[in-house]
Amino acid sequence: MMKKGIFALIVALLVAFPFAGTAAHAEADVSDEVKKGLAGYLAEEHYDYDKGSLKIETAESFEVDSSADKDFSKVTAVLVDFTTVRDNIFFEDHTAVLFYDTEANAVIPDASILDVEEASAFKDSHADVTGEHLHMTVIMVLSALMLIIPAIIGYVWMKRKYSTLRFKLQNNVYETNSTF
Repeated sequence: MMKKGIFALIVALLVAFPFAGTAAHAEADVSDEVKKGLAGYLAEEHYDYDKGSLKIETAESFEVDSSADKDFSKVTAVLVDFTTVRDNIFFEDHTAVLFYDTEANAVIPDASILDVEEASAFKDSHADVTGEHLHMTVIMVLSALMLIIPAIIGYVWMKRKYSTLRFKLQNNVYETNSTF
């Protein structure tokens, strides 16, 4: 009875373990204008952008001093997650830091805002989570099929192949087994 209980506990942990880190993350609260502006910018920047995949993880608003000689004064810094899909095979997750001008409803390039202290601090604080991740599942399955299908065809063909040489050797048609 004890063995069954331990086995059941181990199986339950193995089944639940892959789902331990998949808790839903709360999406940051930003206006619909910002979401639409970011989605439009990402669709322009990435031709393979998957519409509806935009998630805003973190958002922080700050004002830029007028002494900085910038064209913008109210900025929203956001950490976004989005997906791109190429040829329905290459699925790639992106995490990026973007800066949005709430007055002009446009994304601000990094080169024009990173000299502002709040912006560079926000980008530096999220530098460890930004990047891209290519999902290899579909690619690996297709690559495996390129090896498995010819192997299956070869196995089936070899099983049904009729060899006349084998028959002739077994029945001594060429009289190779004769002794003089």
